Amino acid sequence: MDYWNNPIKTYTHTVLPYPPDTDPIVQSLHNEKHFLFWDSQFDHKQIVYTQRLQDFCNWANNRDVVLNSKVAGDLDWIANIVKFNMWVTDIKTQGIIKPMLIYYNGEFTCGTGESRLRTLECIPKVARVTAFITTHQQHAREFSHLEQITTFARFAEICKATLGQQFMFRFTDANAPWGLDWYEYDSELTRVVTPSQEYCVSAVRKYLEQYPDTVFNKDWFVKLVDWSDYN
Repeated sequence: MDYWNNPIKTYTHTVLPYPPDTDPIVQSLHNEKHFLFWDSQFDHKQIVYTQRLQDFCNWANNRDVVLNSKVAGDLDWIANIVKFNMWVTDIKTQGIIKPMLIYYNGEFTCGTGESRLRTLECIPKVARVTAFITTHQQHAREFSHLEQITTFARFAEICKATLGQQFMFRFTDANAPWGLDWYEYDSELTRVVTPSQEYCVSAVRKYLEQYPDTVFNKDWFVKLVDWSDYN
């Protein structure tokens, strides 16, 4: 299911609603073969994901990779050292701003938000998150207690979007186990804690030059580093 290869389409939140034939949420439902639900109190411990925060720490403690790798995938993970550190404090301060996207096909897995799950391992008090759940019609009855989302206007309202705000969506197809594969939008509330990859990689490497004996673990991520000192 290589839906990540599907094109990403951009939509703008406007005063007037999108007609059904161009509404991205309508498109994601594939003529009611799929359903999208809203859960404002989703228990994130139900989500199945393989790489926990400690797994990430084990990887990050490989100094040669963190200090020298130029591989694109490695650079993304190196940048996450900074982002995870920022997010733990940010989530404690203002909560999780963007609702997660959760797939359901007999078990819950992440469409978006898996990185935030790792940071939540540092914040045990946060037991529930906001989430959109995308699933096949055969599972729809299991979510009959939740609000069904059928329009982009309602989706944007839940995200507390402002007029002119842009959303990006990637869809699956009518034969998929879920309808909406991925979404993203730019938020002023999260911009300060989503620095560029270049910024993060440079900052981490300078930090480790100054503190070469650093061991990344859960306790390290809980204490916010002033990354501006290293960039």
